[in-house]
Amino acid sequence: MVSADNLNLDVLELICSYLSGNDLPSVALVSKSFLAGVIPRLYHTISYRIRQQKGYETGETMSPFASVITHPHLAVHVRNIEIRVVPIVKSCLHPVFVRECREALKICKNLQVFKCTVANAVAILLPSLAHKTRLQEATLYANLTTDQAAMLHKLEKLESLTIEFASWNVVDIMPAWTGSLTKTLTSLALYMINELHEDILKSILTNLPNLRGLHVVGCPKADHTVIFRQIVHTPLVETLSLTTSENTAPLTFPSPPMRHLKHLAFDTRYSMQPSPSPAILGSILAHIRLSAPPLQSFTIKLPERKVVVGDPFISQLVEHYGSTLRRLSFLDCGVSQESIAEICKNCVNLQRLDVSIPMKELLPFTRNLSLSKTLHTIVDVDNHVDHGMRPTLKQENVRYMMSVGSNLRKVVSNHRIWTGRLDPVQGVVVTLEKRRSHSYGSLWFMPRD
Repeated sequence: MVSADNLNLDVLELICSYLSGNDLPSVALVSKSFLAGVIPRLYHTISYRIRQQKGYETGETMSPFASVITHPHLAVHVRNIEIRVVPIVKSCLHPVFVRECREALKICKNLQVFKCTVANAVAILLPSLAHKTRLQEATLYANLTTDQAAMLHKLEKLESLTIEFASWNVVDIMPAWTGSLTKTLTSLALYMINELHEDILKSILTNLPNLRGLHVVGCPKADHTVIFRQIVHTPLVETLSLTTSENTAPLTFPSPPMRHLKHLAFDTRYSMQPSPSPAILGSILAHIRLSAPPLQSFTIKLPERKVVVGDPFISQLVEHYGSTLRRLSFLDCGVSQESIAEICKNCVNLQRLDVSIPMKELLPFTRNLSLSKTLHTIVDVDNHVDHGMRPTLKQENVRYMMSVGSNLRKVVSNHRIWTGRLDPVQGVVVTLEKRRSHSYGSLWFMPRD
C-alpha cells in the first residue's frame, strides 16, 4: 500500500507546490513526511500584512521572522520576503519586530525577492541586504537620508528594481547606482518621485540599454513628453508605463524606436476645464504607431471615477491595435456600451478585459461581450462608475454571462473568482473560489500574468 512515507521527498514537494494559503499548514500537521514536503513551500515566501500585524500587537501571534530565527535551518528555503506593514508601539516601529526582521534577513542567504513599502523601515533593514548575491528583485519605499541612500550601492546584480516615494538623496545617487547594474537590470519602476527630472532620468536610462521594462508613474517632472525624448536610450523596452499630463508640447520626431513594445499603460492626469487630455492621448497613440509595435496589452487609469473613456479614443486604439491586443484594462473610469461592442467585435485576439461591470446594464453589456469569439476572462475593477449602493454580482449573473458569451469561462469580482465549464447535461456549471485575484499591494500598472 502506498503511503506518504513511501513517497520520494521530491514528489511530496511537487504535490505541495500546488497548495497555497491555509492548506499548507493544515497538510503539515498530517505527518512528519508531509511536514518535510511542505516546509520548502511554506517558507518559500514570507509576506507580512495588516492581518498579521493585528495579532502581533495583541500578543496573539509571533512573527514569521521570529520563527526563522528560532529555527535557522528554515532560512535556506526563504526566497521571497514582502513587508507591507510593521507593528507600531507608542507611535514608533515595534523595536522587537524590526530586530526580528533584521536578524532573519541576515541568515536568508538564498533570498531572491525583497519588497518593503513601509516608510522608515527600509533604512533599518538595508544593512542586512548588503551583498546578497542571489537577490534579483527589490521594491523599496526609498525616503532615505544621504548616508542611508549610500547603502543602496551594496544591492548588486539586481534584475528588477522598483523605487517608491524616493527622497532627493536617492534620486541623486541613482545614476551611479544604475551604472553598476548595467549588465543585470532589465526592469525599472520609478513611482511618485517629485525630485526626478529629465536630466537625472537621462543619466539613468543611458546606463540601461538592455532595459525591457520601464515604468515612470506619478513623477510630475517626468511626464509623457520627457519619456518619449529619453526612451531612445532603451530601444529594447517591451513594457512601458507613463504619466500623461496636459503638456501640449509636440512629441519628438521621428518617433523613438519601440518595435519591441508589447505592454503600454497610461496614468492620465488633468485639471484644466476643458482638458486637452483626449487630444494628447490620441496624439500619443499616433506617435508610437510610427514604430509599429505589436501591442498586446493596454491599461489606462483616469483621475476621476465618473469619467467615461471617449469613444473616439477607443476607436483609434482598436483601429491601430485591434489585431494584436490580448488584454485591455480600464481603471477608475467607465466605458460606453458602444465602445465595449467595438472592442469585442474588432479585437480579434482579445482574451481578458478589466472593466467595471455595469450591473444596471448587465444584459446589454453581456450581449456586447458575446461579440468576441476569444474573450475568456472578465475582471470587475470595482464600483468606479455606479453611484450609490451597487448590486453584488451573483452566481446567476455569472452563469448568464457565461451562457451568452460562448468562450467566457472566468469572472473575477473582488476576492471572488467564478470559473465555468460546459456540461453536456446541465449546461454551464459555475464554481466559486475565494482568494485574492492578484498580488496584494502590487502597482496597478505593472504587467501581470
